[in-house]
Amino acid sequence: MGVADRVEEDDWLALLVPQVPAHDRSNILDALDKGRGPDALLSATGRLLALEVAKGRAEDVRLALIQLRDRREIPLSLPPIGDNPAGTKEAINLAYRLSKRRAPTNAEIDAWLGHIGDDIRFQDFFLALHQEADTNDGPEPGPGLNAAEFVHFVYRITEDRGALPSEIEHYRNLLLNGQITRADMLTGFFNAATKRMTRDAAEVLHDGLSCAIMGTNRIVHIDAWNEQARDTETLAAARAALKPETPYTITGEGLRVSAITSLFRGGEFVDQFMENITSQICFDRHAELVIIDADSPEGEAEVIKRYARDHPNIRYRRTDTCIGIYEAWNIGVQMAQAPYLTNANLDDLRREDSFEIQAGALDALPFVDVVYQDFYYSFDPGLSWEEVAAFGYKSDLPVVTPYNMLRFNSPHNAPMWRKTLHDEVGLFDASYKSAGDYEFWMRCLTKDKTFFKVNEPHVVYYQNPKGLSTRADTRGLIEGRMILKKYAPQLIKPAFMANLGEFAQMLGVGQADETDRSMLAQKVLRDLARKVAQ
Repeated sequence: MGVADRVEEDDWLALLVPQVPAHDRSNILDALDKGRGPDALLSATGRLLALEVAKGRAEDVRLALIQLRDRREIPLSLPPIGDNPAGTKEAINLAYRLSKRRAPTNAEIDAWLGHIGDDIRFQDFFLALHQEADTNDGPEPGPGLNAAEFVHFVYRITEDRGALPSEIEHYRNLLLNGQITRADMLTGFFNAATKRMTRDAAEVLHDGLSCAIMGTNRIVHIDAWNEQARDTETLAAARAALKPETPYTITGEGLRVSAITSLFRGGEFVDQFMENITSQICFDRHAELVIIDADSPEGEAEVIKRYARDHPNIRYRRTDTCIGIYEAWNIGVQMAQAPYLTNANLDDLRREDSFEIQAGALDALPFVDVVYQDFYYSFDPGLSWEEVAAFGYKSDLPVVTPYNMLRFNSPHNAPMWRKTLHDEVGLFDASYKSAGDYEFWMRCLTKDKTFFKVNEPHVVYYQNPKGLSTRADTRGLIEGRMILKKYAPQLIKPAFMANLGEFAQMLGVGQADETDRSMLAQKVLRDLARKVAQ
């Protein structure tokens, strides 16, 4: 091997090695030791190409590779890379990300495939690529932002919402590992946003005939429900196997619960609703029903008056104009006389001990501000709670944390909360038409309020097949994005957004060789556990 060859090989190696993280050294040495091709070499480094490596450590790797070559006489004149088209494309792709910090275009891949058809060596390809002028080079998007901050701003600008922690972590890893560039990500999100904005607004995303079971990957369609309904024998056995429990009971005296109901065009459901609520085992002793009639044209008041004759704890107010649901709820909050509040939807269903369980939990757990639970889905408003439960379509809501609430509005169906929350946090924001309760829970989280899940489903959510279709421009989806845009920056902790070095500093430890913040946190917790055990 001549001096000129050695210089050339060291040149391309000098370009490659500084990008190789120190802890990945064994993979690189293994690739060279076994004389594997450039696609294997690049695959071994490509996962972490964009990580910053201290210059001294990178130099150690470079010297180790050269010593390995000299000691074992391993030639760095690697085999031709045109023998395997799929591997060649991958090598080109990774080499571009290493050298140019971007993905190659299809035209660039095709051009290099044409050049690599003969006996070109990898180092020739890599050096030529590195020295080639790149018309795509330019200032990196988001100067001054770390990877997590960049991802968050991309979501806020192109998706018009805040990024979820899982989304931040996903794209942060892709960026740090060199799998995408900032320009790649920004381009992809921009194209997706333009496609979404130009999509036909009449496109139906949800037709009311199916629903996703919250907290699961299951979707139930009305056809599956109807088919299951015909199997009466199996449903009867499922009903017999139910073992409902009442984990909490009311211990306080007097009025404990104010159930607030907004009423508009509810003639189809009002009779059944009144029967269900007044059948709550604690209704006459500990509860009241506050109904706000938003100028409904269907004469529900006659049914309500009939029940009110037997239950003086039913309070009814009709507004002069049609108002929104959250404006109606705010009136109900101001009318409510009990320390605990819950919303009671006209087409939903509660087990007879529903109020008892929720109010009992708040009585027993003074540190809890909001109580919620899993619930069953139904396509038939005429069934009892037991009959619906027999179908088995139950949510699996996560325990509320700030990060989980960015993904799930867990308390969305019939929660119960302390009335004092409104003194501290305010009323519902009546400017929202569909997601005002979600916004209220987010506000509660910013004030460090405590949510508690009762592991006993005692509520039924009715999926109304006659309900309005959910379209691409529906108000609910728009408001959901607005809420994430506002509250994600407030709820995601600074430690999550920090780069790894800053995160380690917050934990009071050195970064060492860890490249994953969860592993670093686990290490700190293990060290703490050992200290406590001593």
